[in-house]
Amino acid sequence: MNINTFHTLITHLPVQQQCFKTKRSNWRKAESKIDWLEKMNDKLFENKETVSICRQDIFNTKDVRERIIKTIYWGYPRGMRGNHFVNILINIEIIEKAIKEFSIQKYQNSQDFEEVIQAFKAVPGLGLSTYSKLLYFFKVRLNDNQCLILDQRVIDVLSSKFYSNFKALSRISYSNAESKYFEYVEMLGDLSKQLNIEGENIEQFLFIFGNGLKKEAFQLDAK
Repeated sequence: MNINTFHTLITHLPVQQQCFKTKRSNWRKAESKIDWLEKMNDKLFENKETVSICRQDIFNTKDVRERIIKTIYWGYPRGMRGNHFVNILINIEIIEKAIKEFSIQKYQNSQDFEEVIQAFKAVPGLGLSTYSKLLYFFKVRLNDNQCLILDQRVIDVLSSKFYSNFKALSRISYSNAESKYFEYVEMLGDLSKQLNIEGENIEQFLFIFGNGLKKEAFQLDAK
């Protein structure tokens, strides 16, 4: 199947309005260990038990720390496993510093990008699923391509071999996805230029519909 088949759908996806709702109770444990988080949550939740965050809300947030928190709440509305969130918050200054540097630099190849990976690896609990979201929401670019989210759900689509456009990434898995992230960004960047749509639209399509379509139906249509 060629993803071009879904060009109209992908073009009209309401990417910036993709929203997730999270409960404050999911983050209470971290509040008890990180002194500044309670005050920030007071601001975000506004005395309500839940808050809904969409992509546009995150992009519109100017404060770096608040944008990091919103990114995590959006990406993990049910909370993060174990002590990942607390470990990330303990190292929040390292992440803030790295993001500020990454946002103003230009990365031309995978070797340049190694410094990005190494900086994030220094933070326990900060894996590819999380830092790819941060790179996306802070508009970091690789070889003039927009950084995009790469999590397990998207990885499963790429490795399914259903879409011929992603044949070069058919052997991707979460264990090797970090080394293939630059290739992923370039591939979706090239595809977005071919289709004249944003790379984030393709990423959202893969997340929502990628493995949610009945493959047999399209195989029959192709005969």
